[in-house]
Amino acid sequence: MNLTQWQTKPAWSEYEAQLLGRGYEPTWDPDTERAVSSAKITCCRCGATPAYVGMTDGKTELGFLACTPECGEWIRFLAPLPPLPPDGEGDGR
Repeated sequence: MNLTQWQTKPAWSEYEAQLLGRGYEPTWDPDTERAVSSAKITCCRCGATPAYVGMTDGKTELGFLACTPECGEWIRFLAPLPPLPPDGEGDGR
């Protein structure tokens, strides 16, 4: 990929296909899904409620809100970080 590809954002179905082609797979985080659902976020283009979509390549987790296929709008947000270990169990950082 290069920067000229991002002058216009592709529809979600196209971008999802690119991620799958790069080795990403769907992943599910029920806590993130609940948080997204309770936030009552709506699509800025059509007003529908987008779905949470998580993708991972085993090293990196990506989070998206994807609207209906008819709309094609999507946004990326930071996927949740893994929980911190209880005090005294980390590596001291």
